[in-house]
Amino acid sequence: MRGKPPTQREGDNAGAYALTFSIISVVCAFIPVIGDFIAAPTAALAIVLGFIGISRHESGRASKVIPAVSGTILGAVALFVVALMLAVTHLPG
Repeated sequence: MRGKPPTQREGDNAGAYALTFSIISVVCAFIPVIGDFIAAPTAALAIVLGFIGISRHESGRASKVIPAVSGTILGAVALFVVALMLAVTHLPG
């Protein structure tokens, strides 16, 4: 055996990172102070990386699309939760 066996294609990294960042952002979105500063940027990063992973799958450079799609959806959910928390906590009255 020469070298290491191919366990993951190079194009699959964006989808895996999108899923990781989206999970972090969903968890942090429900913590009031942390959600404003950590969850929003990581959710936006997850959405961008998810779209990159989806486009790499469509062009044939990535074999897995499910982590990219899941990361994109969870990132959007986390952004919605952060926006909802901001609206609820900063509304007058």
